[in-house]
Amino acid sequence: MEVLFNWLIAFIIYNLLYGASTWQLYKNAGRKASEAFIPFYNFWIGLELIKRPKWWIILFFTPIVAPIMWWVYWVDFGRAFGKRTWTDAILMIVTIGLYSFYLNYVVKPDYEGPEERKSTFIAALVFAIVLATLVHNWLIQPMVVPTGSMENTIRIGDALFVEKISNGVRVPMTPIGIPFSEFINRKLFVDKARLPYMRLPGWRKIQSNDIVVFNYPTDSAFSAIDRTDAYVKRLVGMPGDSLEFDNSVLKVNGKEFVPKKDAFVQHSYIVTTKVPFSDQVLYDNFSVINGTDYRAQAEGNNLYSYVFYALTAEMAAQLENNPSVVKVEQLISPKGRKDVKHYADGRIDSTHTIFPLDKDWNQDNYGPIYIPKKGDRIKLNGDNITQYFNIIKIYENNELKIEGDKIFINGQQTDEYEIQQDYYFMIGDNRNQSLDARFFGYVPEQNIIGRPILVWANFNGMFEPAPKKFIWERWMTSINNYNPEKTSFRWYALIVLIAFFGWDYFRAKKKKEKQDK
Repeated sequence: MEVLFNWLIAFIIYNLLYGASTWQLYKNAGRKASEAFIPFYNFWIGLELIKRPKWWIILFFTPIVAPIMWWVYWVDFGRAFGKRTWTDAILMIVTIGLYSFYLNYVVKPDYEGPEERKSTFIAALVFAIVLATLVHNWLIQPMVVPTGSMENTIRIGDALFVEKISNGVRVPMTPIGIPFSEFINRKLFVDKARLPYMRLPGWRKIQSNDIVVFNYPTDSAFSAIDRTDAYVKRLVGMPGDSLEFDNSVLKVNGKEFVPKKDAFVQHSYIVTTKVPFSDQVLYDNFSVINGTDYRAQAEGNNLYSYVFYALTAEMAAQLENNPSVVKVEQLISPKGRKDVKHYADGRIDSTHTIFPLDKDWNQDNYGPIYIPKKGDRIKLNGDNITQYFNIIKIYENNELKIEGDKIFINGQQTDEYEIQQDYYFMIGDNRNQSLDARFFGYVPEQNIIGRPILVWANFNGMFEPAPKKFIWERWMTSINNYNPEKTSFRWYALIVLIAFFGWDYFRAKKKKEKQDK
């Protein structure tokens, strides 16, 4: 509520500044001076003066695109009063419209109406940026997968379209920033201007077994949720579920978890052979690269040993049926061995250490662990406070102190806590090569972005030492469904693009011929 109150105060101040800087100009345009001070109605009249669509008023308050629209508005507003030079436009942009104070009290220009607008490169560019930003923030977000945690379900270099609307679009929490700054520099936003977590209604809740894109929950570089890295994993634990890995077998509520048919679940194996493998054959048949996806190690008695970091059960069976292979064994970390990594100075690297830090768990033998849901009242004690620490302090913004065996939340000693939102457990299909919830813990509902629905391109070799070539059969293929047989729709997409650009070319040509007559 405090955040919304601050935004209300900011709007009132801006509205007063707007009225104070335009009332004389409104009079010169034949309007009442008081209309410049009436919230929302003043912008409505302003759009009428510059002859722009009235629905633009929605864009004035749409996160990310709002600053662009206000710049366009102020430049047009100045032009409607005869200030049509580049100097006037730059002054309007640099001062964020405050140049209108000079016009209102010093120049007092007459209203001339908007000039005849012509198509220009800059106008087309602004329109393209606004449209792309709206699609990116409110409908579909593109992303390129840089890591192999979902290999081979989703491959390194796959370019995805992530739909946001079915689960309900999350309103951007940092509404003032440079569009698409995550591809340039994620720091290009105003950190102090934040909105609380809000999500528009959707028609579908994310479900167990969905592939989900979400913001990394324990990012130390950014506290703004929508500015942290986007991760893609499989949702295996729903709010209220209990989950465990028992000798690499994932169980949810005591039953073995069965992934969708299009999932390529992979584990680590050691393969012993009579003859050495060819690196080229392994890449052609299994898409694995020496030094990245497997390594050779010494073995006596004229035998050769290979450690594969990620093979599906089918791949392992294929190797086992090879007459040159002596044996294939899955590598499983035993119970009681903790996955822990240290920095050079001896401190624990919490990013790459199993969650929670006080449990002797590993990727293959993990849990059981409970996934909290909204409304749960959790009993807190010294044995589980580490497990719920991030939920209480970081995700739900409470003051948390631990003094001996006493727990204080917002200054009050307590032994229980009520969960304020749902939480999820996300795991990579590449089970032993995935930095997932086994390391960063629960994923809050507020971090959910959406579901990938399409691999629109593949850029093989962009992020890994593989041949730099397009894997054409992955272009324009649907994902996140039960169909393991993926059909590429790239030719259909190409035909549609050619048809569109052809129609646009002849439409523009016909329009030009009509103007020339």
